[in-house]
Amino acid sequence: MKKRIVLMLAGLLLCGVFTGCQPAETGDGGSAVSAGEMQLAPMQLSDEQYSVLSLADIHAQEFIAYEYQADENLRCITTTRYILNDALEWEPADSGSGRIYGDTPAPSPTGAFALTDKGDGQGFAHVLRERGESSTGYTSSGPGLPEEVAAGRLAVGVGVQQQAVPIVYGEEIPILVRTFRDQSELFVYDAARDFADPSRFEGDLFTEAYTVTFSDVMPEEGSPIT
Repeated sequence: MKKRIVLMLAGLLLCGVFTGCQPAETGDGGSAVSAGEMQLAPMQLSDEQYSVLSLADIHAQEFIAYEYQADENLRCITTTRYILNDALEWEPADSGSGRIYGDTPAPSPTGAFALTDKGDGQGFAHVLRERGESSTGYTSSGPGLPEEVAAGRLAVGVGVQQQAVPIVYGEEIPILVRTFRDQSELFVYDAARDFADPSRFEGDLFTEAYTVTFSDVMPEEGSPIT
């Protein structure tokens, strides 16, 4: 029930993106998402929206949101979950990924999505809202975490995509890394850097990552999400 409430709140907050939320600002005070540019940028919530999250006992690190702007050629958005194996290689997970696609009509070129987690052992869930007259979207329940991780009492490190990045069709953008350790020391993690080089996760109990890929082609029927 709590997970359902969290997803509903996430959806409502993403609807508010287009009226109240602002994208993150660049160092010179400008908007991270410029009109006409294909970009993905972390969202900056208002104090009022943080208050809404706190009412549901959702902390800032449990609600990770991004705004995107593509163009009229957008046909598919894929979020992929990876799990790091013992050889420090990322493997696509059996669950936790999601995809929205279409040709007629095509997905809206602008919108926002969030990853939410309430620490109940079910992992991150996706909420995506397209910008448009219908403001359509989807929610995807979070995958289960390993039992020893879900039980808690571990140090948890999270890294996100902290800056606006250009959208290039067909190229993955790391948006989140999360690791669980039985040691108290944690690093300052960064999604892009630590996805490209996961060596700092060596010896950790469980590490996962999420990426998003924007594409201007339709996925083949029955193709796996990787």
